[in-house]
Amino acid sequence: MSRARQVLKIAMISLVLNVTAPAFAEDAVPAPYEAEEFPQFLHDVRRFSIISLGAMPFVTLDASLVYSGIRYAQNDFNPAYMPSLSTLASLDSDEQIGILLTSLGISIGIGLTDLVIRLIKRGGTKKRQPVRDDGSVLIVPISQDEDALLIEVPEVEE
Repeated sequence: MSRARQVLKIAMISLVLNVTAPAFAEDAVPAPYEAEEFPQFLHDVRRFSIISLGAMPFVTLDASLVYSGIRYAQNDFNPAYMPSLSTLASLDSDEQIGILLTSLGISIGIGLTDLVIRLIKRGGTKKRQPVRDDGSVLIVPISQDEDALLIEVPEVEE
């Protein structure tokens, strides 16, 4: 049997198995994710990557326009260097790499800024939870509070 026939035979078997296999599955509907199925760290990493990658096209456009504007000003406002969307492709490869690396750094900075803000907010909300779910106030004795600090009060002379 020739090599081409063997490859075709394997491809046909694979196609038949991939098409018919779902018919024999017990439950084709996946179970929804539970609230506690993934740790908070993975949620934070996912949000960071989405924000960083989502900001990349906009930051790249802005960085290339700013670079073109600076180049236009450095060349005494020569009309040949006037910034526009059509002239962005005319930059040489070193300039394009510089713009991409700059926009990558700015996008990562945007993602890190969002991550830090969310971590600070999450840390602040954990400290401020004196109210129960039913609306009543939870009073914790100072001897049982792990975060409580004992402050020495100086004696006042009269």
